[in-house]
Amino acid sequence: MGAEKPNREGMNITLVGDFNPKIFQPAWFAAQEPPLIPKLEAEAANVEIIHPDVAIFDVDWFRLQVTTDRFHISTTQESRYEFLRDLVLGTFQLLQHTPVSAMGINKDAHWGVESEEVWHEFGNRIAPKDIWNGILEKPGLLSLTIQGVRTDGHKGNVNVTVQPSMQIHPGIYFGVNDHYSVENPEAVLGCTEMMDILRSCFYESIARSDKIIGDLMERK
Repeated sequence: MGAEKPNREGMNITLVGDFNPKIFQPAWFAAQEPPLIPKLEAEAANVEIIHPDVAIFDVDWFRLQVTTDRFHISTTQESRYEFLRDLVLGTFQLLQHTPVSAMGINKDAHWGVESEEVWHEFGNRIAPKDIWNGILEKPGLLSLTIQGVRTDGHKGNVNVTVQPSMQIHPGIYFGVNDHYSVENPEAVLGCTEMMDILRSCFYESIARSDKIIGDLMERK
């Protein structure tokens, strides 16, 4: 059903906690010793907003969005996945007292398919339309999310979203949210625990997401 690799893909790391958005600006990353990003990269950053409630900027290879309760950093360059992980680790080594309660190591992929017929057949396999007979006229898949339990001993779950791609037509979008939460939700600080998980489980998480997406694409 199409190519062996997705036409477009990306990865993001999302943390849930208590953040001070105005800290997260390009100059701060470049001012650390050693710098978290190069000075020239920081100077060339496209800053959308730096505010006490929200910070958004992007550089050549990543985009950062921080609110008071969410830190979200993403890249669409596969060769930079490890760099993104190291940037997050370096950032929260410096900000290790930041309260963090949950983390997602998330993959996105857009796969083109040969025809609209294949596109519709795939949607019908994962979300059969028969149940909608007599209820809706020409029902079709807009979005489907399935949740699975973790099997690696960590607290959290794995959520998989499938929907038509908004970037490729005909195409299928897959999103895998590899979600981790702290063992003790009453703990004030979960940053160290989450960074330990990010450090030790990153490659396993990416491989798991790729396998999930690949297995779904093979269900012809």
